[in-house]
Amino acid sequence: MPLPLKPGYNFHIDRQCKPSDYEMKHLEVYRDYYGLSYTVSGHRKFIMPHMIGFLNGGSVGVTPKNVYHRTSFVDNTPYERFVLKFTDNAVEPLLNVIGVEKFEELYSYPVYNFDPDVQEKIYGIFCDMLYEYEHYEKESELILKGMLYHLIITIMRFHKPSNRADIELSKADTSILKAIKYMEKNYLNSPSLIETAGYVNFSPAHFSRLFKKVIGVTYSEYLNYIRIETGRKLLLTTDLSVGEIAQLSGFDNSNYFCNVMKKILGCNPSNIRRGK
Repeated sequence: MPLPLKPGYNFHIDRQCKPSDYEMKHLEVYRDYYGLSYTVSGHRKFIMPHMIGFLNGGSVGVTPKNVYHRTSFVDNTPYERFVLKFTDNAVEPLLNVIGVEKFEELYSYPVYNFDPDVQEKIYGIFCDMLYEYEHYEKESELILKGMLYHLIITIMRFHKPSNRADIELSKADTSILKAIKYMEKNYLNSPSLIETAGYVNFSPAHFSRLFKKVIGVTYSEYLNYIRIETGRKLLLTTDLSVGEIAQLSGFDNSNYFCNVMKKILGCNPSNIRRGK
């Protein structure tokens, strides 16, 4: 699981060098904050349920809240990156100026690329934010907010045109994204691995191996991710009983629903409703 922000903090930023073949072994999700990353060096695949992008040196990756994601390596290029996490509270004053729609538009695409001069500017902002975070004082919150706004506006103004058609995905990547859409549409009917493999024209054994390689979890595990995410949203937005929500999330009984939720989210339905 991703490291949470320190209690009382609206920011976290770090810089790390990783082995060239580093990959996130499992899916992660940011619940209480957004993410921005800057790839100093490396060639990475950034995987989310409805989009796969590619990060290279100078690229910015964006991670929305409540979206499962992972990264894996493409080649043996040395890998170094910044990761910045920030809360709604940190970005709220900016949204009052640019509007929520503009911000959501920014977070609708996984990767942004820039000309070399803009890359240098963005790299400098990340370096300055890291220094301020590591030398945190009472004024640091205000300074970090200002630098965050500078960073976001720079990304919005100067990124190269984003075009989903320009992302060259392998047949395997395209098939896995198609399979996930099928699972999300049909999860109430408990689509089997064999059924979904047939839908994307793969043998069950090959599809099973491919799904785990690309997504980082097994087919059955990811189907439960979809169901539990549905249940989590219903718990937060309705007054339905746990039993009713279990049924609407594709579970035969509430006990199994609670057990799977505890395993995936680390809490039970009552904790979700209390916001804990």
